[in-house]
Order: sequence, then structure tokens, then C-alpha cells
Amino acid sequence: MNQAFHEPSGHPPAQSIAGGADTPSAPGHGHVLLVDDEAAFQRLGGAFLRNLGHEVTLAGDGVQALAAFAQRRPELVLLDLAMPPHMDPERGLELIPRFAPVPVVVLTGHGDHALALRATELGAWDFLTKPIDPDMLRFVVARGLHKARLDAELATLRAGQALDAQGLDDMGLVGQATATVQLRALVRRVAPTQVSVLVLGPTGTGKELVARALHAHSARRTAPFVAIHCGALSAELLESELFGHMKGSFTGAYRDQAGLVEAAHGGTLFLDEVGEMPPPMQVKLLRFLQEGTFVPVGGRAQKRADVRVVAATHRDLEAMVREGSFREDLFYRLKGVVLRTPSLAERPADIPLLATRFLHRVAHNARLSADALAWLMARDWPGNVRELKAVVESAGALLMPPEREVDAPLLQLASGDMATEAPTPGTETSPAPAGTGPLDAALTELETRMVRDTLAAAGGNQSEAARRLGISRVGLVKKLTRLGLR
Repeated sequence: MNQAFHEPSGHPPAQSIAGGADTPSAPGHGHVLLVDDEAAFQRLGGAFLRNLGHEVTLAGDGVQALAAFAQRRPELVLLDLAMPPHMDPERGLELIPRFAPVPVVVLTGHGDHALALRATELGAWDFLTKPIDPDMLRFVVARGLHKARLDAELATLRAGQALDAQGLDDMGLVGQATATVQLRALVRRVAPTQVSVLVLGPTGTGKELVARALHAHSARRTAPFVAIHCGALSAELLESELFGHMKGSFTGAYRDQAGLVEAAHGGTLFLDEVGEMPPPMQVKLLRFLQEGTFVPVGGRAQKRADVRVVAATHRDLEAMVREGSFREDLFYRLKGVVLRTPSLAERPADIPLLATRFLHRVAHNARLSADALAWLMARDWPGNVRELKAVVESAGALLMPPEREVDAPLLQLASGDMATEAPTPGTETSPAPAGTGPLDAALTELETRMVRDTLAAAGGNQSEAARRLGISRVGLVKKLTRLGLR
């Protein structure tokens, strides 16, 4: 079959089945994946498209095509249906759905209109018959790239509309305090973009929730959201987790292992507590952010991944840059847009709404009494929203049917503060000695039961039990001693 280009005819021949608008008057350049087993056609077609200003990636079979697509997603795919190993068009048809949502233009032989129609049923956007006229190729590629960009803009608009319609309450960014409203507005504005984001704020203020909101309301929301804590691993282990490793690269590397960067391709990579990242890894992360490429541990070939990076930390990165413990160039790479999550002390008006939400997760029909709300508003929350959530949910779990109301003593029990009365302005309170009255006995019994049951559910693991109770392990040990459960 002759696969050479015809000479330009001055007008596009009637060999395209895709309808729609005319070619854009000033089509932009784009990235095209050309999949064809003929070296001559690759050379001719690739050169022609590059002369038009497009970036071209070439693939000679389906395996190469899928690998190239996974490494860097193009804006348009030109796919020959008859390729090795068996030159079976059915094999080419199987590839079409795997390139979604990128527009696919199939290349078929003369007279294969039935095959082309089957291709469109499987999701192909258009087809071209060989030999291909240069005018027609220019026309279809321009319209295909135009369609790809319209689809991307539509996805962004829909994400913004969904964000406006449902707000960010489902992401945990709940409240009407000024600081909360401002944060939601910034997330709404930044989410549809591709800019990197640095989320700063105290521990327990919902930095990961912000990252998940940015992902869920972006055009990347159908791709993975992958998170890693940068301070939990040594530099060597962190490099392996992020970039993967090759078999035999270190003791215990029994097989090739893809890293989280590769797993997040097309989606969002969340670097939690990036301020804790060891200095050797800061260099490697900077290289990836600059070039979009990485090399697995023990490997030589570079790989490419398309990810949006959202980083978070409670540390003062600017101070760390001044003292030399964090790279300045990495800081500015991460600092595309800075979002700050407010402490609970900066948004006290949100405490009743947050507490009610948390309570309803464990006890749907329960409510907070007036003294419980007063206690919540009067208490300091050094652990911020995370601490508030732990206390309220623990209190809700302690309700005994048919009880429907959480009061201040129950919250005190759940928090580990055994004072019998909520603090009120101008008064001093002190814990009542154990066993001085019916209320103290009931509270002690509830606390004993809660600690014993939580320890049993945690399999006797004190650290895990302390986490579930919302207290420190030292605090749990003290409770065990005081309650006689050692």
C-alpha cells in the first residue's frame, strides 16, 4: 500500500467523517503521538508535523504507544490500525479506549470505511485514509488539537461549577469564619489551574484536606491523588518511595518497584511536611520539579511523570532557607501559590458547626448541650481541628442509649480532663476526688470501660489505643495506673 503523501490539492478531500466547526483560524501548536509501524511514514509524517510547529512523539507498535502515552500524555493521537505483531486491525482497535480522553484519529487503508466506522464506535474521533493528503492531515490535526483544548477548558469550567454548587464542605473545609471563607475562595480559584501550591499552617488545621480539595476540583480529579510524609523516612528510603527502584539496587530489592511519582502520573502528588525532607532528597526533588524527569534507584534510564505538586508543612520554610537547612531554589519551586490554613483560635466561630458535624458522624441524632458548647468555646485547642474532632467523636461514642445529648462532663471525660464542671469566667475549679459522689463514680466507670474497650480493640497496643482515644501514650499510661488497669 502506498503510504506517501499526495501533493497539496488546495482543499481538504472528503475523507473525514468528523463533523463540527471549521479549522480554527490560528490553530495553536500541540503534542501529537504518531503510531505507525512504517519507518518511512514515521519519518515523513513526523517531519511534516514538526514543520507545522507541533511536537511529535513516534511509536512503532501498540506497546511503545502505550508506554509513550503513560510517560507523557499527548493532545492528539494518530493511530495506524494495522501494526505488528500480526498486522491485525483488531489489535489496533483495542488500543483506542486506552487513549481516552485524548482525541484519536485512526489511519486506515483505502476502502476500509467499515473498519473506520467501528473505530469511531469505540471512541475514535476521526479517521484518515492512506495515502494521506498533506492538506487533510493539516486540517484534521488542527481541529483535533482545537477539540482537545476545548475539552480541557470544559473540564475546568465544570470543576469550577461543581465547586460553586456544592462548596467545599464535603472536603472538610467547613465554617463561616472570615479566615475559613477566604481559604475556600482561594482553593476555588487555584484548584482548576496547574500551578504548584504550598500549604502552610499549624499541625491539625487540615493541610491535607486542602490538598485533596485542590485535586478533587481540578481537571486531574480522575487521576490518582498520592500522598507521602517527607519526614517519616530516611533520605534513601524516601528516594525509593518517590522514584521507585530496580531489582537488586539494595538489600531486599527483589523486584523492580515503581515509585509514588510514577503512580501519581496525570494526577496530584502531595508532599506532606516537606520541611522535614532530608537535604540529599531536596536536590533530587528539585531536579524532578525542574525537568519533569527522574531515575529510579539503581536505574540508568530517565523516566518522565506529569504531576501537579502540592506541598505542606507547619515549619517556617523562609526561616529554614535563611539558616541553610532548606534549599532556596526548592522553596521557590514549591512556592507557586501559598495557602495558609488558620488555627482553630483564628476561627472560633466555626467550633459549634465543626463539633456538630463530628458528633453526627458517630451519633447521627445526638446534640451538644449548652454547657457542652460553652466548654468547647472556652477550651484551648493546641491540636486544632484534629484535636476537636478526636474529643467530640470520642464523646459521641460514649453516649449510652437512649441518651441523645453530649454534655460538658462527657466531653471532659473524652478529652482526659476529669474536672466535674465546665469552667466559667471568674471561678476556679479543681478536680473532685475520685469517689466523692454518684457523678464521679459514673464518670470513672465510663472512663474505665472506654479505656479497656479501646485497648482490647487495639490488640493491647498502647500507642494505637492512645491514638484512638485522642491522647498521648504517656497520658494513657497515667490513666491505666490511676484506674488500676496496669
